[in-house]
Amino acid sequence: MRPALSRAQQKPPPPLPDDPEGLSRAAVDSARAHGFAAAGVLAASRPLSFERYRAWLEDGFHGEMAYLERDAAARARFDAVLPYTRSVLAVARALPGRGPGNVARFARGEDYHRVVRRHLRAVIEDLRPLAPRGTHFRVCVDTAPLLEREIAARAGLGFLGKNGLLIVPGLGSHVVLGEVLTDAALAPTAAPADPGADRCGTCTACLDACPTAAFVAPRVLDARKCISYLTIEKRTPFTAAEASALEGRLFGCDACQDACPFNAAQGAGPEGPAASLDPEEVLDLGADEFRARFFGSSVWRATREGLARNAAAALCRESRR
Repeated sequence: MRPALSRAQQKPPPPLPDDPEGLSRAAVDSARAHGFAAAGVLAASRPLSFERYRAWLEDGFHGEMAYLERDAAARARFDAVLPYTRSVLAVARALPGRGPGNVARFARGEDYHRVVRRHLRAVIEDLRPLAPRGTHFRVCVDTAPLLEREIAARAGLGFLGKNGLLIVPGLGSHVVLGEVLTDAALAPTAAPADPGADRCGTCTACLDACPTAAFVAPRVLDARKCISYLTIEKRTPFTAAEASALEGRLFGCDACQDACPFNAAQGAGPEGPAASLDPEEVLDLGADEFRARFFGSSVWRATREGLARNAAAALCRESRR
């Protein structure tokens, strides 16, 4: 993550816009024009879920993701990312391609970080002529210290399912999120929402579908058991139980999403690109081949060594059949 400017380095925020409601409408309209399925604006106030997030860290549920501890305090305040932040444009982008595979849907095709950043920068270019002179913007996609799902829910994009993922009405949870932080004062586009509000009723399909029973409670994930964590974020060798739990998956897991009625309502649809990787081919990849094939893809995050470890676990499982 690129360091944000300190307050001493950045000039004070710009004057209030003449039409904050109009500027918000322009932001949302631009986001939709650039391919985002949902967009909304919220005021940059202290996150409501920060204390729950800190308790989650204290319980050790983040596993080897030490960076979540290092930047924990920054997630309590937007101006740790952009000084004098007043407003946030939150967006959700639908993922292309459906269908089974040993690679999670978000990692099929071009790295979503690149896609979302590219289109949010275009949104900023649309807004610059409309915003007060001296306005600052900051594009964020996943890697910035923000509680993204709360931001999206408070901006009116959707609600959090029991698996903790944002569900966009009419679209489901197969989306990726992004934000534009700004020191311009935009008008909120939705009434303040409680990100902890339960819209799932008595349904526990996502929790029941988890192959490793990684959910301690609704919206509380023990990442150390999560297959997405194991195949992407964990850097140390697998235990025998962890290797077995992957059930052939090489990168990520969609089990809790595939079971969700809000996603099932969207239909199966066509299979997306790179739905599956051949474990034997993965094991044969050298460093240059791995880079040529996966640089620019989310799979790059796993590293060559990590993906090879995952592939070896998949092959071991096949050999025992």
